[in-house]
Amino acid sequence: MESTPSSEERLSALERRVAELEAGASPVTGARASGAPAETGSAESSPAAGGTGSAPPGEAAAGLPGDTDTFWALHGLVDRLGEDGGVTYTGYTTPPGADGPVAWQMGLTTAGLGDIDFAEAAGSLAALGHPVRLQLLQAIYEGTSTVAELGRDERFGTSGQIYHHVHALAGAGWLENARRGHWRVPASRVIPLLTLVLIGTH
Repeated sequence: MESTPSSEERLSALERRVAELEAGASPVTGARASGAPAETGSAESSPAAGGTGSAPPGEAAAGLPGDTDTFWALHGLVDRLGEDGGVTYTGYTTPPGADGPVAWQMGLTTAGLGDIDFAEAAGSLAALGHPVRLQLLQAIYEGTSTVAELGRDERFGTSGQIYHHVHALAGAGWLENARRGHWRVPASRVIPLLTLVLIGTH
């Protein structure tokens, strides 16, 4: 029969637990204990989290950042999905020359992410894998809509080369023919495109 801990032993265990919480320790690897000091962008990765060195600016080394002003979207995601988590991207912006704003949100839970075949993204991403195509997309996003207009910019090459790039982008869903001879980025692809550009430039 196991002996019951004495009052002194229980008090000692409680004091150790309080000390751990005050120091920001957590029994869950990579998580910040409730009430612990918020981690900052300059914090070093903890051995428990498997990292070394300093975290990138604006990011916590491990666990959930405590700055709700900076990480309001992240905190909202965790509040909604809980510890199981997930990934989402969203945006609300008015493209140059557009009649109104574009709003978009896409996301999957962690369980849903496990069902994705990464290779399925190859075609869509490969269409963007050329600097000229990205420059064309930017020009069209900013309001240039015809091949004739694009042809005035020597960066894009000949009309034949421009048509080749435009048709490749359209085939992957990054462009659509708004009306005869006029191209645009589909509304459903504006935020995904800008998200990829942000990933590649920041």
